[in-house]
Amino acid sequence: MDDQQLWHRLKQGDPKALKLIYDDHVLSLSNYAKKFTSDQAQIDDTIHDLFVLIWNKRETLGLTDSIIKYLCVSLRRELIRRVNKAQQEISFDSVMEYKYDFQLTQEDIFIADEQVSENKAKLAKGMDNLSSRQKEAIYLKFYEEMSYEEICEVMGINYQSVRNLISKGLLELRSSFISCLILWAWVTIF
Repeated sequence: MDDQQLWHRLKQGDPKALKLIYDDHVLSLSNYAKKFTSDQAQIDDTIHDLFVLIWNKRETLGLTDSIIKYLCVSLRRELIRRVNKAQQEISFDSVMEYKYDFQLTQEDIFIADEQVSENKAKLAKGMDNLSSRQKEAIYLKFYEEMSYEEICEVMGINYQSVRNLISKGLLELRSSFISCLILWAWVTIF
């Protein structure tokens, strides 16, 4: 039986086809996965989860003329995702375990509060220079945390227009902050 026929049987819900695919390819997949990680438990779990996912999604799977190619691409994608996630978790855990040994003085807190107030004032002044559409788009994106697609629906404009409004608005805000910093630096030097 060729790959196309076997894949078709799998898509039709034949558990024997899944077992045959697993038996034929599990060793190759395990060897291939070792290029991404040496953690055999993670490799075994990922391969197992991949076959469970394939079985659960069998009706919506695309066609393939090479089962091993399909499996390798899927396994590679999943392993990279899991390895990256594990590295991020390790990095975060190591940061959380670090003992920070510093204390802020009252003066530090006062200066930080003052800086926050100044930045809010600069932001408000910069926002005043934006068009009402730019303000709306930036508000929806950064305060309401909407996606570009959601902003398109709310504002009734196309995707590229939303991107342009936000991009140009942010450039104007950035230039407002840079102008304030340059002015501040010039005043403090002289």
